[in-house]
Amino acid sequence: MLPREHYLKQPFQDLKHFPKGFEQDAQLSALQARLIRKHGALITALLRGEVSNPNAEDHHLLKVIERQAAPKNPVEQAWLKYRLTIEATQEPLKQPLIKQEPLKQPLRKTA
Repeated sequence: MLPREHYLKQPFQDLKHFPKGFEQDAQLSALQARLIRKHGALITALLRGEVSNPNAEDHHLLKVIERQAAPKNPVEQAWLKYRLTIEATQEPLKQPLIKQEPLKQPLRKTA
C-alpha cells in the first residue's frame, strides 16, 4: 500500500486499448486524455484497494464507477468516458446472458 500522492506521480497508459495513446482516440477530448493519463494510476490503485490514504473524493469516485453516484468533476467524467470507450470496442458475448429454452409447442395463430 502506498499513499495516493505516489500514484498521482505515475503516468497512466493503456497500451492494450489505446496503443497510440489517449490523445489519438477520437472518442476522448484532449482534456479527458490528460486527466486519464494523470489520474489513471491512482484510480486503478483505488479499484485494487492499494491506496493507503484515500480521501473523500476517492471514495466518491469509487461510487461513481460502481454506478452508485453521479460524476461531479471532470476526472470522474473522463474516467467514465474512458471505460465506455473500452466497453464499446469489446467483442459482444458469444452466448446470451439469459438462456432461452426452445418453445415446446408451436405458437397458435390468432384471428
